[in-house]
Amino acid sequence: MSFFLGYFVWGLVLAVPLYWIGWRLRLARFVPVWLRPARSRPLQLPAQLDPLLIRGQRRFDQTGPRR
Repeated sequence: MSFFLGYFVWGLVLAVPLYWIGWRLRLARFVPVWLRPARSRPLQLPAQLDPLLIRGQRRFDQTGPRR
């Protein structure tokens, strides 16, 4: 287990600065469009569900059960 944690920590130590440098220098603009992840559009809910959802969480009545 300590063997795994050692490699995991070193992976983070190396990956975070490399990611930050790539983000700071905007290196993603050199990646071809077909390699980039597809952007997902926001989910459009039916009008009937608008009163039930707030930021993706269900709203419960004061008398309703909470789980």
